[in-house]
Amino acid sequence: MVRVLHLAQALVGFAAISVASPPTAIAAPQKVSGQIACINSASPVGVWIQAESSKSGWASKNVPIEMGGFSKVNFSYTLDKGGRYQVHVGCGGTAKNWGSNIKSGYVSGNRNFVCNDAKPWTIAAFKAVAGRVFGKADLTQGVPYGKCNVI
Repeated sequence: MVRVLHLAQALVGFAAISVASPPTAIAAPQKVSGQIACINSASPVGVWIQAESSKSGWASKNVPIEMGGFSKVNFSYTLDKGGRYQVHVGCGGTAKNWGSNIKSGYVSGNRNFVCNDAKPWTIAAFKAVAGRVFGKADLTQGVPYGKCNVI
């Protein structure tokens, strides 16, 4: 009888433990991709993905075959645990020595970005000279200097 009582207590204790601890959800990897353009026509030479809850790292990139427009690259990166991320973009320079280091705010999913690497004095000079010919033109597309915005 004592053995049966101990066995019953053990089973009740096991059942309480297994009910009290539900399995935790594991975040799935998520591939994010998009296109990045630098306003000043400096080629994007590097893309760092700063993840909020996943491992950060270098995005793979390739240059799309397109005529005209901004200097662009396509990027992709797998967030090992999904979640939000920022892009840090090197506009101009080399892969090891970026001309400008420009970043976005945190975003989720696939996104396209335009990054304003055009120095404010260049924009002012363009407006002063070319504004007479082309009229009022906003080269910044509403993107503050030193920022990447989702488009």
